[in-house]
Amino acid sequence: MIKVIVVDDDPTNAGLIKMLLELDGFQVTSCSDKTETEKAATIETQVFVIDCNLARGASGIDILKSIRTGLMAASETAVVIMTSGDYRLEQETMAAGANRFLLKPYSPDVLSKMISALLQNGGVSG
Repeated sequence: MIKVIVVDDDPTNAGLIKMLLELDGFQVTSCSDKTETEKAATIETQVFVIDCNLARGASGIDILKSIRTGLMAASETAVVIMTSGDYRLEQETMAAGANRFLLKPYSPDVLSKMISALLQNGGVSG
């Protein structure tokens, strides 16, 4: 089963994403900040869906950088999808190592299909 961590400080968003991804067969853990994410992440974590703008502590981009530099446990081929309501963050997230950027609001089925495509193609989607 594919292990996914959803990082979003809005419990409604996190809960909805978690529920919908679980319905598609993913094993999902939701976290609200970097500390929770560090505790939940393991070398078996294959996918992270991270909100760029977190209310407390580190930003989503800080979490992304920790994953990519090996400071946070994750699969070596972990896929990271960054989300934000601000399209201007796309370039920064991609430069920091995100596989994809999703502008909020987005359809949950788009996220699930994106995860599946990225995993099938080794982190690259067309």
